[in-house]
Amino acid sequence: MFHTDAALRTPLIVFSTGKIHGDPAASTLSRWIQKAGLDIVVRMKEFAILSILSVRCAKRRACGGRVVLVTGGAGGVGQELVLRLAREDAKVAVWDVNEKALEKVKLKMENEGHKIYTYPVDVTDRNMVYKYADIVKADLGPVDVLINNAGIVCGQTLLDIPDYMIEKTYKVNILSHYWTTKAFLPDMLKKEQGHIVTVGSLTGLLGTYRCTDYSATKHATVGFHESLLVELKTHGHDKINLTLICPYFINTGMFDGCKPKNIDMLEPRDVAKRIVTAIKREEVFVTLPGIMRYILPLKNYIPAKLGWAVMYRLIQGPQSMMGLRAFREVEAA
Repeated sequence: MFHTDAALRTPLIVFSTGKIHGDPAASTLSRWIQKAGLDIVVRMKEFAILSILSVRCAKRRACGGRVVLVTGGAGGVGQELVLRLAREDAKVAVWDVNEKALEKVKLKMENEGHKIYTYPVDVTDRNMVYKYADIVKADLGPVDVLINNAGIVCGQTLLDIPDYMIEKTYKVNILSHYWTTKAFLPDMLKKEQGHIVTVGSLTGLLGTYRCTDYSATKHATVGFHESLLVELKTHGHDKINLTLICPYFINTGMFDGCKPKNIDMLEPRDVAKRIVTAIKREEVFVTLPGIMRYILPLKNYIPAKLGWAVMYRLIQGPQSMMGLRAFREVEAA
């Protein structure tokens, strides 16, 4: 039976022992929802099991000899990716806006006996991206794996974010993906092979306090990845792989002051290791922690008020971000 709450002016459905009284049609609907809900749970379990098995059983493709370009590669996860890939004998090109940080990572790899190629590139500058793309191709040949990793976060609520920082966050976190992909995808199409890795974030799947700019750009990376995947598949380019990586907050300095309540921050080394594994397995979608790929979609199936209660009281997302420091220019993000 449907009632109207005089205060809230919203329809309420009164349940009693799993039935809705006074309305046979509503009772039938209730039984259907229960049955459908059980079926969804069963299907989700099957999906989870099959997903895990397919990943575990997938053949791994070695990175040795492949030309890999990493944006934002002089610090944080980017630097860990460069170190791991170089140690696996990949031909690594590193782009970063900070020249001092580039020199440090280059020297570190030389001391280990590995050669990497570093380029001072501002990925927000479209013309610079195209210019250095040609230089990389001349130095190393066509890029086999493009890792769009560069990113920044402002760490302020909407009305406190300077206008220029909103624009900068979009330019670094998503618009740069268009310029790099347009620069290197044509060669992949010619060879009918290649791999583009998009480093997104769990905040691209769930809005986060003090991240209206960052979270929005990471939502955009999800749309970019999925749409590009559809375009390539539609035109039969099945040998060009796309991977979307959505990690939790990473302990790189970008999220200084963030104090997660239930999940520890991820370490750059672990994230880089998982990204390289995803490249080898040619995975399409990865979350860190992995269980989040099954938990976060549930937000679409619960009432908004319950979702907010879970966010604020259980996950304590806003509380975790209260101490997030505001953006400052750092040597390597």
